[in-house]
Amino acid sequence: MSLSLKKGIFLIADPKLRDPNFSQTVILLCEHNNQGSLGVVVNRPTTLRLSDAIPNLNDHCSTTDVIYAGGPVQQDHIMTLYRAEEQIPESKHVAAGMYLGGSLAILENMLASVSSTNSIRAYVGYAGWSSNQLESELEESSWKLVPADQKFVFDMEPTKVWATLLASLGKSYSIYENMPPDPTMN
Repeated sequence: MSLSLKKGIFLIADPKLRDPNFSQTVILLCEHNNQGSLGVVVNRPTTLRLSDAIPNLNDHCSTTDVIYAGGPVQQDHIMTLYRAEEQIPESKHVAAGMYLGGSLAILENMLASVSSTNSIRAYVGYAGWSSNQLESELEESSWKLVPADQKFVFDMEPTKVWATLLASLGKSYSIYENMPPDPTMN
């Protein structure tokens, strides 16, 4: 099965990709059009908590509400990804059951109403590509494409996502299945 670039797919960094911004990453592609592409790295949690970044969220956040490093672009900007059965107001549909965006008020309401923090991910920064840049990186075999699945974003231990998805690509990648994450990539 050959996938094309479009929102709602995962970009899995090829093991040979040595760019420290993207080595051993999985990116959820949230936008892709003729102007460029935007996505968030789903497998790099930081030590920052959402309540530290947005202090008025303290009442709703638990100590497990970590912020993820979404990518090298606009690292002073927080983006939120939601798992929901219906579209979140002021958000964009990304993939089955996943929505990006929403206002601060929406985030506060979601944090107050959800029973588990496994329905919300906050990302500082994002990964972005100009027109045709991502296509060029695909031609260089920097990325592997697979359909996005919310379980890899919200349910799986983030440090296992890259190796698990890579190993799912076939026997030639199975050696990566139990590989520990590169400690220099945090």
